Amino acid sequence: MFTQGRIRVIALAIADALCVAAMWAVVVCGYKALGVFLRVHGWPSCPWGGYELVEYVRFAPIALVFIGINAALDLYHGNWMYPASPQSPVEEFRRLCLSSFLTHAGAIAYMAFAYQSMDGRISRAVCVYACILTAFGSQSFRNWMRFALKWMKLGQIPVVLAGGGEAAHRFAAILDGDPYSGIRIVGYFAGTERIGRKRRRRAWNERDFQDRKIPYLGTLRDIVPQSKKRDIKMLVACQEDRLFRAQMDEFATWFTYVVYLPAVRSFPIFGARAVSFDGIGGLEMVNQGRMKAKRFQKRVMDGALALVAFAAFLPAFIAIPVLIKLTSRGPVFYRQRRLGRDGREFYIWKFRSMYVDADSRLKAILARSPAAAKEWESSFKLSHDPRVTPFGRLLRKTSLDELPQLFNVFSGDMALVGPRPIVDDEVRQYGNAYRAFSSVRPGITGLWQVSGRSDTDYDRRVALDTYYVLNWSPWLDMWILLRTVFAVLFMRGAR
Repeated sequence: MFTQGRIRVIALAIADALCVAAMWAVVVCGYKALGVFLRVHGWPSCPWGGYELVEYVRFAPIALVFIGINAALDLYHGNWMYPASPQSPVEEFRRLCLSSFLTHAGAIAYMAFAYQSMDGRISRAVCVYACILTAFGSQSFRNWMRFALKWMKLGQIPVVLAGGGEAAHRFAAILDGDPYSGIRIVGYFAGTERIGRKRRRRAWNERDFQDRKIPYLGTLRDIVPQSKKRDIKMLVACQEDRLFRAQMDEFATWFTYVVYLPAVRSFPIFGARAVSFDGIGGLEMVNQGRMKAKRFQKRVMDGALALVAFAAFLPAFIAIPVLIKLTSRGPVFYRQRRLGRDGREFYIWKFRSMYVDADSRLKAILARSPAAAKEWESSFKLSHDPRVTPFGRLLRKTSLDELPQLFNVFSGDMALVGPRPIVDDEVRQYGNAYRAFSSVRPGITGLWQVSGRSDTDYDRRVALDTYYVLNWSPWLDMWILLRTVFAVLFMRGAR
């Protein structure tokens, strides 16, 4: 079993080494080129880049230090000798940033002691910039490696699945197109008694498993014998609590890892830790959104980053209104009533991307097309929306139509990152989750936008929004913002 896991560990270590090498090469060469350019064009005494490139070859061991610290931080699927489940993407991002900082802080300390008499030949600024690029780029290198492993069908850790209920089906669906986890379901077990082969097919609503080519291996009583036969030492248990407790002692006789997924409901898990009280084991869950200091930190971070974003996109705020006026009649801005924190109404601002008679066009479309009416009922969106202007379609693809929402952030109605703002008609879709959803300010971007955006169904959106509220942390916001940049650049799911 652990052979595939170790292949995955080696591949991720290679990705980490390549990331460090690439980032250092970019910074060293870029810094050198900038210094040469400035000296040629009127700054002969420019101190930047006045070094020989070969001087930095001796810093190659930094890649090995980075790998070593990553291993110490459990970034190779936990135990690198016996790999299993990975860290969550957000936790991996946090630890990679920490690892990059520790690695390059050590490099700067080494420069300070070893190169005191080599002024001008080594630049500490290079190390600082390489640290930043490595922190923000290492997860992307890892993800590219994961895609390659998934495509080559290598490094996929085999597991067996216990249970055939909703949680088991959701887990199988997540793994189906997910290269991140590196887990492959060999088969599943369900039911507590044996039944005939002909009747077995329909016994536990296993159509999804059949479509995903996940074979049925037996009843819950067969888990350990069949896993021994296949030398599989990792179990994902999606069982009722009473069934799991009844078999836990038996599982401990064979499995090295047992992952317990009792339900599909969201609950605060980010930052959770194992606790023990005189032999009674448990899990302490942390809801950081309930901490006033953390909420203040989020408000300050949202405001500061929104100000930076406004300054960066100032040319767009000038050019887009002109282009809107040139391509269609009507106002530049569009506002719509949405529900904010605690259900309070506010107006969300966007650059207008639709014709001025969009509402009447929508009514006509829904009356004329039952398929469009059904799509609107399920997601409040249309995949081919004739209300959108040609330039508006470009604005939506690039998400530039949402730039005016920065003013909503400044006014306090919205956050930079948060659950999506909804209209009154959408409240029923959230059901009991609406109370948690409405306890925070909605965001310009959020977890659902970086998880497929318009390509996700409504139930998935609700689940992602609820997960965000219960598991908020500053690192989750930073991870979402970084993913948003990639989602916008590659126009994933936007329409």
